[in-house]
Amino acid sequence: MRKRLLLMIVIVLSVAINAKESYDFEKLKKEYSKYNAVITEKEEVFVFDIVDDSLNVTQTVKREMLILNEYSKEFTNDLISFSSFCQLVDKDAYTMVPNGNKYQKVTVDNFKETHNTDGSVFYDDSKLVQFSFPSLKEGALTSLEYKFVYNDAHFLRSAYFQSYIPVIKSKVVLKINRDIDVGYFLRNTDGFNLITKEYSKGKYNYIELEVNKIDRFEYYGGKYFSIRQFSPHIMAYIKEVNLNGKKEKYFGTVDDLYGYMHQYIVDANTDESNELRQLVEKLTKGLSDDDKARQIYYWVQNNIKYIAYEDGYDGFRPMKAVDVFKKRFGDCKGMSSLIRKMLLLSGLEGKFVWVGTRHLPYKYTETPLTSVDNHMIAGYQKGDSVIVMDGTFKYLDYGIVPYHIQGKQILVEQDEKNYKIVEMPVSPAEYSVIKDSVNITLENDTIKGKAKRIHTGFNKVELAYAMDGVKADKYDKSFSRLFNKGNNKFNVDDYKVYNLFEHDKPAKIDYEFKLQDYCKHFEDEIYVNLHLEKPYMEMVIDTSNIYGPIQNDFYCTEKYISAFEIPEGYEVSYVPEDSHFNSDLCSFNITYEKQDNKVIMSNTIRFNFFYLIGDDLNTWNEMVNKLRKQYRSTLVLKKI
Repeated sequence: MRKRLLLMIVIVLSVAINAKESYDFEKLKKEYSKYNAVITEKEEVFVFDIVDDSLNVTQTVKREMLILNEYSKEFTNDLISFSSFCQLVDKDAYTMVPNGNKYQKVTVDNFKETHNTDGSVFYDDSKLVQFSFPSLKEGALTSLEYKFVYNDAHFLRSAYFQSYIPVIKSKVVLKINRDIDVGYFLRNTDGFNLITKEYSKGKYNYIELEVNKIDRFEYYGGKYFSIRQFSPHIMAYIKEVNLNGKKEKYFGTVDDLYGYMHQYIVDANTDESNELRQLVEKLTKGLSDDDKARQIYYWVQNNIKYIAYEDGYDGFRPMKAVDVFKKRFGDCKGMSSLIRKMLLLSGLEGKFVWVGTRHLPYKYTETPLTSVDNHMIAGYQKGDSVIVMDGTFKYLDYGIVPYHIQGKQILVEQDEKNYKIVEMPVSPAEYSVIKDSVNITLENDTIKGKAKRIHTGFNKVELAYAMDGVKADKYDKSFSRLFNKGNNKFNVDDYKVYNLFEHDKPAKIDYEFKLQDYCKHFEDEIYVNLHLEKPYMEMVIDTSNIYGPIQNDFYCTEKYISAFEIPEGYEVSYVPEDSHFNSDLCSFNITYEKQDNKVIMSNTIRFNFFYLIGDDLNTWNEMVNKLRKQYRSTLVLKKI
């Protein structure tokens, strides 16, 4: 017994010594001096096999990380995430703690499994296993290994070569039984030295892909921007499986994907409801086809509550239309199911439409896999064109493509085997406008203003969302916050609101305000900055470190006009110069004009992008720096 115990100790020490000798700590500490840790090895192995005459797919993830200095706290907590499409069958984590010339292995014993709670989702079947690495210190080595068994091989996870800290060696291995045909798509690998090796051994074919010395993620993610947009990764998928001489197709073409997805929608509109039919007849009686579709769309927006719901296959299967109608709530699929059913009842061609939001950078024609989309909408097919109708997008006007899918491909149902792929247009900057025109006078040190504000397009939608649920007697506080000018002493005193929650009309707000302690006095001069609003002034991006991209939900235009009435007894001694900045992505134009007893400043800002990364951020910073300079320019009045 003592000999066996001694042998086990020798083996553990041998592993520890080998782990230590596999790298030169001082060399790595110097090479990666900008970082607190480095991943020495990262490997993901997919095994595609046939076990007991059934398809068996597993994914094993291994990662070793070296702590380079005393700043180790940020690496203590870690997690494993997975969904109902795979099972976490094995996990192991430990820390190799340096102790003189030796290492001591300290294992992780406490793994806590929880649901992945997301404030935007009512129920989410994905899970997290959370744990903490013990005894972290400079020179410590952490090791994590876990294994998934896939319940459904249609939903394989992507494997990323990169991480949030540098990786010395990153490898993905596909081990494939010869009776299984596997393919893969590579994304964002240009510029990386990707080493690919293919070979066979026994009844398996192997594909190995490796990248050495890969830097960390260059950008943070965001609402509609993720690491998928820029980080190198592989999307493996099964093309075909030969089980006992019978071949079963999986993916590879859009036809394959559509055939798989179509099975989930076949029963969504089969049930009938007299109450629903009578409602549709009442809504659409005597209307043109376009107006029928418009009325149906607005009814769903106003009467069905959106509740996101993700639970296994129910994340792909729409709730039946009659159930959504009865319950008065549904997720994107359920709301699409109801809109489609109502269109059909009105005699129009209603269609199910799949689409990926801009958070996913994939196209159906390039990566026809289940990971290509994450959203469903309805479509009214009018001849060769398709008018998309997203029930989750409250206040959006009929016929307008929601901004989070603009520029994306949509997959439109035709029948059991046929479909259409259509690319969504992008609304121009002139569609979504904020125009804020103010007439201001100076009384002592207080500016009094009368203003007219107009919101169109998606700017109107955003304002409607911001004011949704606000009580009428609290509008002044909300407008004081939303329309804030000058300083924190800005207050809206009176207002009138037009068309804020009405479709197909611009929202208009007439309001009056006061702004105290805004002007500067020096002897017989008054200094007035006519830029009461200074948007984007603090948005210079430091590109020397990891950063988030500049994200813009939609192309838009903002126009701010200040007409200042010259006080009696004063004359204008200095008017700032006009200024402008022009690029294809972003621009501004600032002008000053003296008319009778007024000086009018106009600032028009225009954005033609969804997100900016790389060299485009230099353009952004150049514009913002020039704006900042102009925002400091003041009108000077001299006492007569």
